Amino acid sequence: MPRDLNTLVMSTLRHLILVTAACATSAFGAYPTFTTTVPNGGQRGTEVKLTVTGTQLADFESMIFFSPGFTQKSVEKIEPNKVQLTIGIAPDVPPGNHLMRIRTKTGMSHARQFFVGIFPNVEEKEPNSDFETPQVIQLNQTIEGVVQNEDVDNYRVSLKKGQRLSVEVDGLRLGYTVFDPFLAIIDKNRFEKVISDDTILHRQDGYCSYVAEEDGDYTVMIRESSYRGGGNSYYRLHVGSFRRPDVVYPAGGKIGSTTKVRFIERDSSFDEDVKLPAEIDPDYMLFSKTQEPAPSGNPFRLVTYDNVLEAEPNDEQAKATVAPGAPIALNGIIEKPGDVDFFKVPLKKGMTLEVQAFAQSLGSPLDSVVNIYNAKGGSLSGNDDGGGRRRLDSKFKVSIPADGDYFVRVADHLERGGPNFVYRLELIAAEPEVFFASPQYSVNDNNYRQFIAVPKGGRYATLVNVTRNNVSGDFKFDVKNMPQGVKLLTEMAPKDLGSVPLLFEAAADAPLGHQVVPITLNAVDPNTKSVGKLRQEFDIVRNGNVVYYTQIEDRLPVAVVEEAPYSLEIVKPAVPLVNNGILELKVVSKRKEGFKAPIRVLMIWKPNGVSALGEQTIPEGQNECVFQLDANANVAAGSWNFTVMGESDGGSGRIYNASPFTAVTTAPAYISAPAIPLVAVEQGKEGVMVAKLEQLQPFEGEATAQVLGVPDTIPIEPAKITKDTKEVSFKVKTDAKSPIGKQANLFVRVDIPVKGTNATTIHRVALGSILRIDAPRKVVTPPTVPVVAAAKPKEAPKPAAAPAPKVLSRLEQLRMEASGAKK
Repeated sequence: MPRDLNTLVMSTLRHLILVTAACATSAFGAYPTFTTTVPNGGQRGTEVKLTVTGTQLADFESMIFFSPGFTQKSVEKIEPNKVQLTIGIAPDVPPGNHLMRIRTKTGMSHARQFFVGIFPNVEEKEPNSDFETPQVIQLNQTIEGVVQNEDVDNYRVSLKKGQRLSVEVDGLRLGYTVFDPFLAIIDKNRFEKVISDDTILHRQDGYCSYVAEEDGDYTVMIRESSYRGGGNSYYRLHVGSFRRPDVVYPAGGKIGSTTKVRFIERDSSFDEDVKLPAEIDPDYMLFSKTQEPAPSGNPFRLVTYDNVLEAEPNDEQAKATVAPGAPIALNGIIEKPGDVDFFKVPLKKGMTLEVQAFAQSLGSPLDSVVNIYNAKGGSLSGNDDGGGRRRLDSKFKVSIPADGDYFVRVADHLERGGPNFVYRLELIAAEPEVFFASPQYSVNDNNYRQFIAVPKGGRYATLVNVTRNNVSGDFKFDVKNMPQGVKLLTEMAPKDLGSVPLLFEAAADAPLGHQVVPITLNAVDPNTKSVGKLRQEFDIVRNGNVVYYTQIEDRLPVAVVEEAPYSLEIVKPAVPLVNNGILELKVVSKRKEGFKAPIRVLMIWKPNGVSALGEQTIPEGQNECVFQLDANANVAAGSWNFTVMGESDGGSGRIYNASPFTAVTTAPAYISAPAIPLVAVEQGKEGVMVAKLEQLQPFEGEATAQVLGVPDTIPIEPAKITKDTKEVSFKVKTDAKSPIGKQANLFVRVDIPVKGTNATTIHRVALGSILRIDAPRKVVTPPTVPVVAAAKPKEAPKPAAAPAPKVLSRLEQLRMEASGAKK
């Protein structure tokens, strides 16, 4: 509802006071956090007063909704850690969870969930812990509550005989903590008529249904399964007369078709004809149109190929249900303990068949075991658990050795069965496919940096990995519905690159705002029909390494935020990066007055064959850092767009800004050289290391060559070379401080001048050279001969000059040392 002028003026003044107070403690606002929503959901077709909490919210601007049908009606109150607003939910918004983010003037938050329901909300009111003093409610309501430690919440509802009472809870799914709710429907005599702890469909979140056996009051009880709980053990408890199917059969169908499905409950079932949408939606949910629908739907697979339904009896190979060739979806139910199902499918030699079972992921209790046999009963392949995400669904690939009929066998791992043991096997040959997504930038947090918050006059960069299946060629990025003043500077995903940097730029006068942007890859070759889609997976319920719920988005949240207090620029190198060479890439920052915080500089992307540290830091108050690019021998020649992303804390959260693209050229080396053969030098002596050069292309002037990798106590003189030098010698000097032993993994650095510049390219050649420092040789002197006195004194003849000691070879020294050791 619109507010009067007085209210609007007061609200604006409060907002200005809060922003001023925030700025007094921190000069720069930044990346907000998003902690809770109260309530956690609302009824579709209504307006909901919502309170969101977090940090850095004083400059709140808007909520970002990923789903259509949501609108922000008004903002009532803004505080540094809390915002009160009103949102509208259109009547056609599907029930279930929907992602949303907080956008402030200076940043964007992680995503959280908001649940849309079919019933109006009712708040829990304490005391309701005793059976005698429950909270009285009506059917078809959703209670928003919280279970504290050792807490039990009771709700009383009146029923007529034959009336259905169904209960479903959103607890774990809200994403606050690993909350394990326990539900029970209790009669007036305190007998539990039905209970529910965990379910296949909703994991820790339970549901149950009961048809009243007599008129009277019934109590719905909810607690934590082991009587724990806490301030963040929130729940949404749906209480009504709805039907709650476990699973539907078949659990998928061809897009655009009309399919008869059976909604299977624990004690009954009902059929409906369902018109399926014309496009694939990986999150599609099926709701009943003829019965009172459940608060949440049943997962339903949408594909481009046909279904085959099992025809009993098919419990042996000779009676297998006949299906056409792949692609095909095989559907059935393991109806009783010990049941098995067979299908016969004609397949072609050379096919690589992808087989995936869907059972527990769709709400079925089946623990599938799937095998494929040839016509003689020989096994080709099989799988028990391969579907991932803590579900026991089968998944595998098999190569078909020859044309013919093949037999698919389905069973339960523990030979169980029942009317809700539904399965769906999708058999498809590998199809052309292109998709892309950003990597996970932080351990156990795949929401971190998974948004595009572009500062005015600045940029935001991210990396996307491109996955191709049976598709080649260049693709071009296509984005639509960008916020005003924003553009994507990245144009291509070249055919030979598995990843590319996406760089978004906002004009200096771009207005603050946001859009959820579709982005695709379109083939440059008009004959290639595949369209690449974003497939960004978010963990929406996670506890450490355990992921309970994820959601895949095919659109990017893009926002324009306030100007960052710093900017970054890569200084364009004057020379290329050569094969087996290195290049120093300088990054320079410009800071706004008063902004002195350290800036973390992230290397977003490097071409194949080039390595570098993933990040450097510009220290507090300083303005530059340097990345060393290291090229291997196989880097392709070309020009590559480099960008770096800055992340800094201005005092109240993260602030991002990226550099413009800067071209870095890679080129062939001017020279190469094999490793220098082992050179041994006696400690205290001098030696020579000789490298034999191969001139790959001419250069002008003199280049400087030096051996690197040795300690400072082994000085090796550099040398000069020209384009005509075939062999270069390096004088090695040693002294008593030079360490004895091998110095391995040495190389020769050659700085070669580049014509037209004052710079040099840095080459590394003679990789793997080895220098050995030997211990000084021991000098062996002959024994002294004793002098015998003459009987009669007479003049002694002059002794002959003693022979000079013989200089022993190294081999003779070693032999003598060995001889002495034996003695």
